[in-house]
Amino acid sequence: MALQVVEFFGFRPLDPAAAAFVADRKCPFINDACSKPNHGACTVCQTGGDPVICCPNRIYENGYQFLQDIADDAFGGGHKLVRPDEFKSGMQRGDLSGNEVVIFGHRWGRELPLPSASSRVGAGKQYYVDWILAKVNPVGELLEMTATEVQTIDTTGSYRDQSEMFMAGEQYTDKQGRNPGFSNAGLNWENVNKRILPQVIYKGHVLRREHKCTKGLYFVCPEQVYTRIRERLGGNLHDYPKGPGTITFRSYTVGPDVPLGGTRDTVFSGQFTTTVDQVALAFTSPQNLPDMGVYENAISKALSL
Repeated sequence: MALQVVEFFGFRPLDPAAAAFVADRKCPFINDACSKPNHGACTVCQTGGDPVICCPNRIYENGYQFLQDIADDAFGGGHKLVRPDEFKSGMQRGDLSGNEVVIFGHRWGRELPLPSASSRVGAGKQYYVDWILAKVNPVGELLEMTATEVQTIDTTGSYRDQSEMFMAGEQYTDKQGRNPGFSNAGLNWENVNKRILPQVIYKGHVLRREHKCTKGLYFVCPEQVYTRIRERLGGNLHDYPKGPGTITFRSYTVGPDVPLGGTRDTVFSGQFTTTVDQVALAFTSPQNLPDMGVYENAISKALSL
C-alpha cells in the first residue's frame, strides 16, 4: 500500500496560500472548520493513480453548487435553495416566489433524523440521509422531495506522517527516499461492498415508500468509487428515467493541477439512474464472478512440488 496526499487544506501541500487555512484548521471549500483537522487531506492518490476525493467538503465547494445541480436535475431549473429558517421567515413575510427548495442537512440549519422500523418499540437507532431537498409551495406544503447521500472514500492505515510534516511546514520524504513521498496507507475499496451498497439499497427502499419522493435517491461519490460500484454490480444495470424507487449515481473528480495559490476545480464527471431493485439484485447475485474452480486450482498449485 502507498498513499500520497494531493490536496492539503484545499491546496497543494506546502503552498503558502494554504498557510492561514492550515493554522486555523479551516476548509476553503466550505469556509468553515475542517472536518478532519488532524489530517487535512482533501484528495489523495495511490502510486500511479489519479487523485481521489476523500472528504465530502471537497464536493461542497462553490456554495454547495452540487445541491443546486441536483435540484435543477430533479425539479427543473430556476429554483432557489433556502435554509429552513429562511423559508419560515419568507412565509411569514409573504414574499416567497414558489420556486424555493428547502435544504435539510449539516450546516444548513437542520438535519432530519429518521426513525428505523425497530424504534417503534423504543429499541432502534435513528439514521440520517445526508441531504433532503424539499420543493414546497409558498404556504409550506410539500410538493416534491428527493434525498441525496454523499460518500467519498475511506482509507486503510494512516497517512498522518505526511500531515504532521506538512503542518510543520516541511516536505515529506518516505523511507524509499521519494520526495514527495508516500505513506503506508491505502484506499478502502472493500467498504463499497460492506457498507456503501447495503446503505444505498436500504435507504432507496425507504424513500420509494414516500409518495412525494418523485425522483428517488441521489448518490454522490468520487468518480473512482462510482467505477468500483459499477464493477461490483457487474456493469449490466439497466438505465431508467428518474422516478419513485430509482437511484441516481452522480460522480465527481477534481480538475487538473493548478499553479501555486490556486485550488483545483470540482468536476462533475457523470450520472447514471437505475432502480433500487436492479441494484439489490446485482448486489446479491453478482455476474462478474471468477471462473469456477479457482479455489481448487489455487490449493492444488500451492501443494504441488
